[in-house]
Amino acid sequence: MTQPSPPVEGSRVGIGRASRWWLPAAVAVVGFCWFGALSIGRWNDGHVANYDLGIFAQGAQSWAHGHLPVSHIRGMRLLGDHFSPILVIWGGLWWLWPDPRVLLLTQTVLLAATLTLIVAVAQRRIGTRAAVAIAVIGLLSRGVLTADLYDVHEVAFAAPAVAILCVALLRRDFRWCVMASVALVLTKEDLGLTVLAAGGCWWLLNRRDGWRKPFILLLIGVLGLLTAMVVIAHFSGGGQSGYLGYFGSGGPRGMTTPADHSITPLRLLPVALFLATTMIVGCRSVLALLAVPTLLWRAVSSNEHYWSLDFHYDLVLWPIALLAFVDAVQRHGLPRARSVLGVLAGVGVVTNVALGVWEVRLKAATPAQTLATAPVVRAIQRLAAEHVPAGARIGTQNDVGAYLVARYDVYSLHPGPSPTVGYAMFTSEDTWAFPLPVCARDALTAKGRSTPGWQVWQDGTVTLVKFASVQVAPVTCR
Repeated sequence: MTQPSPPVEGSRVGIGRASRWWLPAAVAVVGFCWFGALSIGRWNDGHVANYDLGIFAQGAQSWAHGHLPVSHIRGMRLLGDHFSPILVIWGGLWWLWPDPRVLLLTQTVLLAATLTLIVAVAQRRIGTRAAVAIAVIGLLSRGVLTADLYDVHEVAFAAPAVAILCVALLRRDFRWCVMASVALVLTKEDLGLTVLAAGGCWWLLNRRDGWRKPFILLLIGVLGLLTAMVVIAHFSGGGQSGYLGYFGSGGPRGMTTPADHSITPLRLLPVALFLATTMIVGCRSVLALLAVPTLLWRAVSSNEHYWSLDFHYDLVLWPIALLAFVDAVQRHGLPRARSVLGVLAGVGVVTNVALGVWEVRLKAATPAQTLATAPVVRAIQRLAAEHVPAGARIGTQNDVGAYLVARYDVYSLHPGPSPTVGYAMFTSEDTWAFPLPVCARDALTAKGRSTPGWQVWQDGTVTLVKFASVQVAPVTCR
């Protein structure tokens, strides 16, 4: 049995208007410092990458110069990859500070703002103590930490928009529902499906009001999806998104992840993490329906990265889960600790936080590394500054390019089609994606030392090769 909890107003528990803001203010500061330390720490420690920070930095650079976004690292016009016109905001910020760290800090602000909103709503609806607990759980949730530790992504803009959408649905504020929905369809093509679900949620919460308002939300979702597909098809050069290949529409053309059509329990990992983040209790809220489209398309896809918990795909589900918990507790009360639901809730909290802490342990820089620039980063920047003229075309290994995009025309070096460049830079460090085989790095270094007109410089673990002229980079083991 549970006891319903009425909305908690500050004045009803002896808290004045000013003191009601101490918790959201503290969460904003702590969240910014925490998320910022994790992302900037990885930058300082040499663990950011071409994919995705370098790609989005080049896109921001294009926007800042008044052009539609292009990435030479990705090898395409970015509106042919994902429909994310909201990233023009990054272009404006790049114009103010042309450095990839402006993207990292923007993401930090967006994540901290999202959690601040969640905690403020929780404090008002279910009380300060519960809001403090949600703040701690939110800071340590696997879904947000994985995204924060994986460079940047456009779904950082979706996090606050989804949180606003959830709050607007609970408050029956249709104007804010519309604004949040528009922001979502401008963030990424699949989020039109979330807006469709929002139309269904509005109808369930306001059945007596008729179909006009839910129909408007459905219309925004459909128009967003159709617009995204048309724009992507136009800019991709292939007539459709290559990602549709993971859903049975042809093959995953030009994609980096092979299609896997096996039936495996791994497809349900995102569902399990979402349930854990809702602390099970949140499944009793209608807001949980907002997560269904994202969980469904990830489960049916043949892209194994979509099933994984190691990327940014859970970030959009994170605010839904926490606010669904708040709504369910307000409506039905907290379950008794010894009840089945109470035990499941406890298991959900422990699982979610344990996975988040483990992710930090695996990927985060230590406090000392966070505050100091790693030798490999200094070597990358020093070699480039001393030997590569500004604006030159340079091919880089995945762990190098993000540090150079502000001054150079950066391309990606990896096995497969090679870019036409005048320089190549790589490290002997292990990279988790798109590494150059050791034999290819050795071959480039040896050829650079034996070929007339070529030059080789080394600084610690970093190697820079200058070709005699701009040419296709010979990334082979021969």
